[in-house]
Amino acid sequence: MATLSAPAAEGTTWERKVRWFYSFLPHKMGAGSTLSLMPLFITDVLGANVAVVGIASALSSAAAVPAAWFWGWLSDRFGSRRSYLALGFLGFALPTLLMAFSRDIYTFLLLVVAAAATGMASTPVSSTLIMDSLPRSHWDQAFGRFNQIGGWALVAGRIFGFLWMTYAVLWWGNEFAQRNLWLIGGGLGLLSVVGAWQMTPVLNRRRLPERAHMAEIVGKTGFSLVERPRYLPNSLHHLPTLNPLRLVRQLLAAGLGAPIRRFSQPLILYYLVSFLLFTASVMAYTPFAVWQRQELGNTPGHVFLVGMVNSIAAAFSYRWVGAAIQRRDSLIVQAGTLTLRVMVFGGFAAVSLLGLRGPASLAVLIFLQALSGLSWAGIAVAGNTTVAHLAPRGREGAAVGTYNSFVGLGAILGALVSGYVVLWLGYGLAFAVGAGGIGLTVLMLMLVRHWARVNHDVTP
Repeated sequence: MATLSAPAAEGTTWERKVRWFYSFLPHKMGAGSTLSLMPLFITDVLGANVAVVGIASALSSAAAVPAAWFWGWLSDRFGSRRSYLALGFLGFALPTLLMAFSRDIYTFLLLVVAAAATGMASTPVSSTLIMDSLPRSHWDQAFGRFNQIGGWALVAGRIFGFLWMTYAVLWWGNEFAQRNLWLIGGGLGLLSVVGAWQMTPVLNRRRLPERAHMAEIVGKTGFSLVERPRYLPNSLHHLPTLNPLRLVRQLLAAGLGAPIRRFSQPLILYYLVSFLLFTASVMAYTPFAVWQRQELGNTPGHVFLVGMVNSIAAAFSYRWVGAAIQRRDSLIVQAGTLTLRVMVFGGFAAVSLLGLRGPASLAVLIFLQALSGLSWAGIAVAGNTTVAHLAPRGREGAAVGTYNSFVGLGAILGALVSGYVVLWLGYGLAFAVGAGGIGLTVLMLMLVRHWARVNHDVTP
């Protein structure tokens, strides 16, 4: 494999140097095809309840957050980026294949953790590969192409999953269809291992180009183009230097006045808003697939259809949301898209509490999921951008890392409590609680915006 130095080799273009983007195609299709499968498999095949779905999601999130940092740190010091890219694809593929043979919930949970921890090996190196192999002038195009390829491949996987679960269930039965979908998803992941090894360049680390300032790249690398059921970003690119627990200890030790002053700082309050946002979103969305099966009586194919609509709507919305943020304040855009999320969760609660069933409920869910996809685009695009502009100059990387920590903690907490909230309150009230939590975050975002203006912090 040829070794690449700082700009492109003579006679080549940047498009040829990023051929490795296409190694993500099978992997993303495999991930997309199984994206809605886990809650159905836990309840339909393994016979567990909705609380176990939340535990599985929480364990996956808890494993993914530190793993992303670990693999990023390791790839900066040992081995080639190509090795970690292939390892991440393999880390997704093998546990996914083995999930097809799970006979008890404990084995399945172990495989969920393994897939989350080892599959993250490819996440940090994708961004660093772009920054290390291309001159800065090509980064905008390269990140856009990378997100486009991965996002639409995942949508294609969603479509395949919907078609598979619609027809395979009819022909061979529900358990056969679900187990074999794990095999198909894992098999696609193995194709990406081969593609990554053949298509990814080996960089000369002694001649890497200078990295850009954090503020220049933070908006391009924070989130992938799909919202997972646990609503956790796939990427943790920056090591958090501000530990949330350490922050709490410092505030308690400083007395009553200092905490009030600290929480009035826009960035600190935005961390807390993000924690509440992801806690409420994950809590409401984790039982969503199980609710459709157990209360609404939807088929597995319908569950996959509803999830597919969310992904397609989000993929179409990113460019529009990015343009809206350029024209308006990012906090205003995020508050507006979160208002849509209040309507979405409120709509779920209404469907449940009013007893809406059949084709009517399916039509309502499709409409609400389209709104949810647009809402997620606003969260994804505005989140890291807002943090980068609220952070002190020179500490953007630490601020984004801390933001991701609060997001991860919120996702873990939301997933952990979601199933028990459903068992205690029922699906309808659980969705209503989620809507209330998101509504509170909208009000808190307006407070962040007010304090940002008072402190002369400007968001894009």
